[in-house]
Amino acid sequence: MENLNNLGDLHGKTVVITGGTSGVGRAAAEAFALECCNVVVGARGQEGLDETVSLCHDLGVVALGVPTDVSKFEDVENLANLALQYNGRIDIWVNNVGVMASGKFEDVPVESMDQLVKTNLLGYLHGEHAVIPIFKKQKDGILINNVSIGGYVPAPYSTAYSSTKFGIR
Repeated sequence: MENLNNLGDLHGKTVVITGGTSGVGRAAAEAFALECCNVVVGARGQEGLDETVSLCHDLGVVALGVPTDVSKFEDVENLANLALQYNGRIDIWVNNVGVMASGKFEDVPVESMDQLVKTNLLGYLHGEHAVIPIFKKQKDGILINNVSIGGYVPAPYSTAYSSTKFGIR
């Protein structure tokens, strides 16, 4: 996120980040907060949401954590609707969610692989489906899909993960 200056003045912009409670997602939330953006974070874990929102508040910005399971379109649509309440628009949407199930292919339960695909691949499509109509109405908006290295180089013992990340790419 070091190239945020290339985006111009971000002060007061509304940024939505899925999977923003740890790793790259939390770092993105912090980076956008440092640019004085309104930060809206969607994730499943309430504790992580509370921590990220607190971090953003400590940096002096408005932030909201929304319990969101991106594998469910209704949750993502709710995330977008709540984000719109800040200033009637969403300026930047960051699809960042990523879950992993590793192991020998035959040892990873089918249910785990199904959920991984719903989260990593369909979750991004749900985000895009929710925000693109908003961007079109606004005639403006930035969509960022965080692919991960798994979209370029297959990870051993991570067939489903690599497949979803390659699909996003």
